[in-house]
Amino acid sequence: MAWCKTVDIKVVRAGQMYRYYLRETVVGDGRRPARTPLRAPQEQAGVPVGRWMGRGLAALGLAPGEEVTEVQLRNLFGERGRHPYADRIEADRLAQGASPAEAYRAGALERRVTVTGVDFVFRPQPSIYLLWAFGEEETRRVIEAAHERAIVRVLEWIEDEVAVIRYGADGIYRVRPPGGLVAARFRHYEARSGMPLLHDHVLLSVKGQRLDGKWGSIHTTALYENTVAASALYNELVAAEVCEKLGLATEPRTVTPGRRPVMEIAGVPHELIRWTARRSNQIATCMAERAGCRRSLCGGAGC
Repeated sequence: MAWCKTVDIKVVRAGQMYRYYLRETVVGDGRRPARTPLRAPQEQAGVPVGRWMGRGLAALGLAPGEEVTEVQLRNLFGERGRHPYADRIEADRLAQGASPAEAYRAGALERRVTVTGVDFVFRPQPSIYLLWAFGEEETRRVIEAAHERAIVRVLEWIEDEVAVIRYGADGIYRVRPPGGLVAARFRHYEARSGMPLLHDHVLLSVKGQRLDGKWGSIHTTALYENTVAASALYNELVAAEVCEKLGLATEPRTVTPGRRPVMEIAGVPHELIRWTARRSNQIATCMAERAGCRRSLCGGAGC
């Protein structure tokens, strides 16, 4: 048996793509008016503030669960991989008599990068998010808690088994980031279509610290290659906890004749699950068209 793929990944680049995330993704897939404080559109969209996560936070002076601020996001993801507190570091160095160039370098996490992170999108499999959408408060609470714990566990797996920092000539040396990774998590409750859909965007920084204390870049290809495995782990964790807490069971469901069935929560009508699949395909098509339009506006440069 198999699980349907419920984890997607996309690179985040400094510049136009980062600004797109800041205007829309971090505020609940809404549209953030210019010069509006970050929290205002989040409150209007009914989504919680972003929260930091990952074992690499301590090296940056951050704590798990701490609120993600706009300045921190801008520095780490929008300014080609600078320290979240780069502004404070620069001000301190200038006060100590450092030159502007020296102060700027002090706020950098080694070499600047163009790809500043990857966006992992975690959403429960269709039968579970349907239970979440139509269930009573206790059901929703259990599913959200399982969803959140599974995301934490998958990130730990990525830190321990997947992420590598490449360095040396042509990146011939590879090492696990011993201190872990840094990510900003944003909770959403709807799809862009307006349909109820519990999902989280986890913006994972490509910056990782080596054993010698220097900062390097996480190899994004390794993250892409393990997305299916991350999805399977996430699905297993969520389903196991939801079934245990709510007294449910899973059953195989045939999606495509001739291919392996996928596991879903028993008792959820297959017609309803198929309807969500059609809606997901429509949403994916719409997103692809929007991405094509953005590339056209940027002259094919990929924004």
